[in-house]
Amino acid sequence: MARVSASKKENPRLLERKLADGRTSLYFEYYLGYKKVFDEESGKEKIKHNRKQETLNLYLFANPRTKKDRKHNTETLKLARSIRQKREDEITANRLQIQDKNKARINFLDYCDRFLAGYPNKDIRIVKYSIRYFKAFVAKEKGLDYILPNEITELVVLKFKVYLEASLNGETPHNYFTKFKKICRSALEEGYPVDPRVLNLKNSRKEGLKKDILLPDEIQKLASAKCNNKEVKRAFLFCLNTGLRFCDAEVLTWRQVDESRISVTQSKTQEKVFIDLNSNAVKILGERGDGAESVFNLPSFTTCLLQLKSWTKKAKIDKNITWHSARHSFAVNLLIHKNDIKTVSSLLGHTGLKHTEKYTRVVDGMKKTAVNSLPEIEI
Repeated sequence: MARVSASKKENPRLLERKLADGRTSLYFEYYLGYKKVFDEESGKEKIKHNRKQETLNLYLFANPRTKKDRKHNTETLKLARSIRQKREDEITANRLQIQDKNKARINFLDYCDRFLAGYPNKDIRIVKYSIRYFKAFVAKEKGLDYILPNEITELVVLKFKVYLEASLNGETPHNYFTKFKKICRSALEEGYPVDPRVLNLKNSRKEGLKKDILLPDEIQKLASAKCNNKEVKRAFLFCLNTGLRFCDAEVLTWRQVDESRISVTQSKTQEKVFIDLNSNAVKILGERGDGAESVFNLPSFTTCLLQLKSWTKKAKIDKNITWHSARHSFAVNLLIHKNDIKTVSSLLGHTGLKHTEKYTRVVDGMKKTAVNSLPEIEI
């Protein structure tokens, strides 16, 4: 029989319930947003979702036995879906009429901050940086730190997507844009007059490794060159020898370091990783500090990047080196020196080999480039 298949993204959703007489009754369920309420029993705030239902007085045969019954189900379901789409269009039109003036006047950047504060999932770091880049985009476009919900149009969001792709490499633009669309969807569901067409913007994923890497001779150049901030130099060289991300190096304490290895619960994946320290890493660490003391006293991430750019320029390295290049360089150099992919994956804290395979493709590409660089000979 024709089946009701409701998408969670639809509002209202077309649902069905079985009746005692064997038929199926069709109805709509509307999502009207949520509010926070104080639960006296638990002493905590809880989220209370607001929904309502609408009975359609349309029925399907649960087990159609004849051609006529099947035709009835098909036509009834088609009618119900047509009505559902009309209801959704009406809801969208009402939102664009800005019935709630307070929601129309709010700074959408403040809404983003509230969304971040209440975000419950482990990938909150991606949401955080998505908002950070959107704020930078708004400042660049408008010269202000203010944007209204009805200014979040299809064109503006498309420009933001282009901005991400121009500012970042690899899969990062895709990940940040996905989270921004999630913020827009949440705002729409709560009645803010965001352009609903932004949810239909395509967001293709770019596969592969796009960041530049440092080979051993370039790492030596960097180590020999002067960096204006000694802590930035220590931390980046340490990441080159351990594969740590900036966010993990930034919060690394001496309690996590013993004589031969470090233990890190990665901020991005929440995976606990043990990384053995080579002689370079031990030398970089230097004299041991107190347990709760940070290993590296780093400035802001932006300042670290500026210092890194200046430092690589002094080392005469003509590559687009970011802090994450240290992690990529660590992986590629391990594979160049014949370490197996499973070991490299474990050191990086990857949950599977799929994420590590991109580094093997880089190494294969380097081999091909090396072979093709040999001069031609006449035969």
